[in-house]
Amino acid sequence: MEQVYYSIATIVYAIFFIRFILSWVGGEFELDGDFDGDADLDVSDVVSFKGLTHFLMGASGWLSVKSWATHNVEWWDYLIAIALGIIFVIVLYFIYKLMMSLETKPEILTGKDLVGHEGKVYLFLGKEGDYFKYQITVQNGAGTMECTAKSSTKYCVGDMVTISDFVNAYYII
Repeated sequence: MEQVYYSIATIVYAIFFIRFILSWVGGEFELDGDFDGDADLDVSDVVSFKGLTHFLMGASGWLSVKSWATHNVEWWDYLIAIALGIIFVIVLYFIYKLMMSLETKPEILTGKDLVGHEGKVYLFLGKEGDYFKYQITVQNGAGTMECTAKSSTKYCVGDMVTISDFVNAYYII
């Protein structure tokens, strides 16, 4: 029976180390379902291949050490192994929950949310009635966004402007 504990422990720890190393280099080793990236986790995130791997790491790890140290595994050792496996899964759950709470996503603003933001005149589009039309670039989230803007004032390409309003799909500068 000792060989079974050692075999399970060897396989499971090898899978864990392969996944760990691949996570450093950006590799994927996904046998789980999709993960939507929300900070809330549910039961399907724990009852998965990762959950099973961690449960078996705790359980087979204890049984392997106990078998190696005493060459005798009693019935209560199986209870301890199950408890340790569950503890490993719970720790896994809270680690993933912590990691997901640290994730940051850039906030992409549109429409009236951009009022007050600065932009740069990128392209003069011409005159339309009393207004001059421009293509402007605005810092938005992790990058820049191009917007069509109108103004009663003539600007040159490269001028910095501030968005004062958003009306009928046009930003007013």
